[in-house]
Amino acid sequence: MGEKIVLDEEFTEKISDWDESDVGKRIAKRVTPNGTYFNELVVHVFCQFCASEFIGPAREAGGFLGGHECFHAWEISQAIGREDGLVE
Repeated sequence: MGEKIVLDEEFTEKISDWDESDVGKRIAKRVTPNGTYFNELVVHVFCQFCASEFIGPAREAGGFLGGHECFHAWEISQAIGREDGLVE
C-alpha cells in the first residue's frame, strides 16, 4: 500500500473533535491501539432511548449504540425487578 493519499472535500483532516461539518466525510487514516482504519466514514447517531448523541468514526458509533442498548436493557431489567442480570 505505497499509494499516496489525496485529500479533497470528501475527507476531513481531523483525527478527533469531529462536529456536524465533518458528518459524511471520511477519515483518510486513523491509527488506534487496536489497528489502523482507512477511509472511515464520520457519522452522527443518537440513542433512541435517551437521545444522547455521538459524532465520530462509524466504528465507535457502533460501540456507542451497542453500549447504550446494553445499558438501557439493564436499566429496564432493574426496573422490572430482575436480579439475575438477564434481560427479556
